[in-house]
Amino acid sequence: MDAGFDGVEIHGANGYLLEQFLNPTVNDRTDRYSADTLENRLRFVLEVVDAVIARIGAQRTGIRLSPFGKLFDMAHYDAIEETYAALMAALGRRRIAYVHIMDQTGFFYDEGSTVPVSDRIHALMRQARPHLSTTALILAGGMTRERAETLIADGTIDLAAFGQPFISNPDLVARLQNGWPLATPDRATYYGGDTKGFVDYPAFEDQ
Repeated sequence: MDAGFDGVEIHGANGYLLEQFLNPTVNDRTDRYSADTLENRLRFVLEVVDAVIARIGAQRTGIRLSPFGKLFDMAHYDAIEETYAALMAALGRRRIAYVHIMDQTGFFYDEGSTVPVSDRIHALMRQARPHLSTTALILAGGMTRERAETLIADGTIDLAAFGQPFISNPDLVARLQNGWPLATPDRATYYGGDTKGFVDYPAFEDQ
């Protein structure tokens, strides 16, 4: 905050530490942070959120979550909806700035359910909406202009987040505004450590 940042986004998604406490197929603790009850599953995440709020304020605190995610061998479990619905309600009571949901559909995903993961995420977000009256709801993952406009118009989300498209489209905002086609990022260059695939994608008007 001293460096001038607007806030902190707590990373509770993609199989990292906070999600491991939420997931009973991974969390094998036997103390008050165990996965045997909903309250215990949520405890560590909410303690982290409360600690950040205490330092910088709820209005500067956000969190990223990935319900139904499977990155790093996160398995699905019967209480996913219950767990994340309760978590988002608790976050709403804390009046944090935003909840940022990651839809992993299409990102290293193998889903055998008859209900598409995106549909389950949308349903969960609509369920959580009444509990987030002062907290913005953001969705990322496989986002297009059309999908973003639909989800914002029907009240499912407040904001749409674009991640990978920004890698290969330095002029993404202009492309979306003008309906120009998007360039596809080259995944082989991700985390490459040099400029290839990082700063060498041309703007649409420069092609």
